[in-house]
Amino acid sequence: MNKTPVIASDEVLNELITSFESGNNERCVVDICERLIFLAYQKNASDIHIEPFENVSKIRMRIDGMLIRFCEISGDLHTKLTSSIKFRASLDITEKRLPQDGHFIIPIDSKNINVRVSSMAVIYGEKIVMRLLYDNTRIDNPMYFGMSRVNYDRFLSLLDRSGSIIYLSGPTGSGKSTTLYMVLEALSSKELNICAIEDPVEKSVFGINQIQVNNTAGLTFESGLRAVLRQDPDVIMVGETRDIQTAEISARAAVTGHLVLSTLHTKSASESFLRLKDMGVAPYMVSASVAGCVSQRLLRKVCPHCKKAVPVTSEDELLSSLEINETWIGEGCERCHYTGYSGRIAVHEVLIKDEKISQMIYEDASAYEIERYAVETGMITMRESASKLLKGGIISEGEYLKTSYGSFGMIGKVK
Repeated sequence: MNKTPVIASDEVLNELITSFESGNNERCVVDICERLIFLAYQKNASDIHIEPFENVSKIRMRIDGMLIRFCEISGDLHTKLTSSIKFRASLDITEKRLPQDGHFIIPIDSKNINVRVSSMAVIYGEKIVMRLLYDNTRIDNPMYFGMSRVNYDRFLSLLDRSGSIIYLSGPTGSGKSTTLYMVLEALSSKELNICAIEDPVEKSVFGINQIQVNNTAGLTFESGLRAVLRQDPDVIMVGETRDIQTAEISARAAVTGHLVLSTLHTKSASESFLRLKDMGVAPYMVSASVAGCVSQRLLRKVCPHCKKAVPVTSEDELLSSLEINETWIGEGCERCHYTGYSGRIAVHEVLIKDEKISQMIYEDASAYEIERYAVETGMITMRESASKLLKGGIISEGEYLKTSYGSFGMIGKVK
């Protein structure tokens, strides 16, 4: 790429910042906040980071999973902007030492955008992160929950299993919530009593009874799930399985006839079984309740406006087995903010539990052994799905390597 990734400056925002520096403080701060959110929405950014340093504060936006520089502001504006955002999110503006979390709703283009706010003290002030939760997240293959047709058909076979749990796994930001909401929307068209326990409720879905966790008031995932079980549910969605109590109640809900959907933080589908056992869930309960696990990642797509082919050399050992002569990279252009990428696409692996896998869970088989068997019986790994995208010129070599080495490894090699 020829230039450092950066978001082009905005004339309206620059005028507002100039007006603030000229002494027109109060209204400008509110307008600057709203303009930042509007620009993030326009660029399909997921997060806005406002970070204080010794002489200046930086504003960056996360687009397609990458943090990109946007602009810098003065310390005075940072202080007032922080207070304005905290006030809007119903946070304590006098508390500057402890972390706080809140949210607010802002209308943009006839849509209500839910903005989650997190504040945290750092050495030069308070850092603010605003996460934008959209109702219209753009996704490839929406008719198939963002999956390939093969994985979609495998996933539907899991949904047909009443009295079981389906776990979606992956790191933060891998699109698990988006997939769950698409599934819930599809199920809401049926005559079912569907209850969801979430923290936070990221998207309002018509026909779904959604419960917001409130730990301060004593409404936890555990207590909320117990209450839901007394509401005659057909389908239960638990936003995240974080502890043994939630995992065990979910398992009991499944074995008593309910379909349960939840998420876990694991690197692969096969590791989900081991994660539950590590939490303390008995192997027989894991085996009896879990129907299958879906793991997913979001990979950045090469920008179609500046992409170019690069020949594969003999040094690329990982690519030699794929039998390809060239890969594609983005050189960087204004449309992709000089990142070389534009948009993301999901890759999945759908592991369906059978009697053999149940036995392997009892016998403390490793995640590798479970995965190897699952592949032998039809599971397509994320790496295999990514290789097809690489051959099709949709993703770069760097994004393919993420599925080979994990989302957080190979920082020096992954471009």
